[in-house]
Amino acid sequence: MSTFIKPIPKSILIFGAAAHIGRPLTEYLTREAPSIKLRLATSSPNKRKQLQDAFPDAEVVEANYSDVASLSAAVSGIEGVFVITPGGLSEHEAMTNLVTALKEANSVIHIIRLVGVFPEIAPSQVPATVGPGSLAVEHPIAKRILDESGLPVTYINSGASFIDNFWIQIRPVLAKKTLIWPEHRVPFIDPRDIGEVAARLFLSDNAKHIGAFHTMNNGNDWLTYREVAAILSDVLGEPIGYEGDFEAFSGFYGPVMGPQLVQNLWNFFKYEESHEVMWSLNNFVERTLGRKPTTVKGWLLEHKEKLTQGAGGNGWASKQ
Repeated sequence: MSTFIKPIPKSILIFGAAAHIGRPLTEYLTREAPSIKLRLATSSPNKRKQLQDAFPDAEVVEANYSDVASLSAAVSGIEGVFVITPGGLSEHEAMTNLVTALKEANSVIHIIRLVGVFPEIAPSQVPATVGPGSLAVEHPIAKRILDESGLPVTYINSGASFIDNFWIQIRPVLAKKTLIWPEHRVPFIDPRDIGEVAARLFLSDNAKHIGAFHTMNNGNDWLTYREVAAILSDVLGEPIGYEGDFEAFSGFYGPVMGPQLVQNLWNFFKYEESHEVMWSLNNFVERTLGRKPTTVKGWLLEHKEKLTQGAGGNGWASKQ
């Protein structure tokens, strides 16, 4: 047998199954691999019924990264694990607890961990203004702990902005015919494509993915937000202006996000801007999906009607 062949998990635990990446992952596996046992983990008791109604053939459990006992119950007998964590989480505690639970269970054959970092950036390049709780600080900690664990991990790195942030970014466009967002150049990716990438990696028998670090983007869009405004103008059929300064950003989003989140986001986007030359568009997602990934313009056209109706919620941008 080839040393590059790995077994496909017969059971998969999915963290964040109710959200915009975990849900498409769960939908894909339910549709394409119905024989695989799915266990869906949520830290919110209110989401248990929602998940069970959406996926009646799956097992739904409560699990919290700060509670080793709940993690141990969640991973018991499981062969595949999709790991995603909420923003602001202490990855040291979370991943230490998860590794403890996984080693006790001794059943996992493939872990897929979603991260969002600049590849190969030194910790010394992360400014003090981007502190604990941020992706730039926490996700390298998570990777170090998982690397040192010796567990079979594949990293999928979102080297891109989530396209569905437009549900939030459309607000000033509707109110003022102006896109308001801190200026920086960034690749883009549809979270639905990330979910499908994770699903296809679980279903792959290629052992070369174990230990791999795959940076993802749609291979097409590396855009400034001024360029995004021009795409919006084309899609909506009317001129859309652009403002990227702090005054405009805090003035519009402050009442929605609160001043602390506004400042944290500004600091993070300016950090991204200072390292934007490190991004490179690639074809990993296209190769994995076997099709062209969703583009910014394609996503906007697909959701144009609901966007212009203001149908999207504020999601993660809501004031805490």
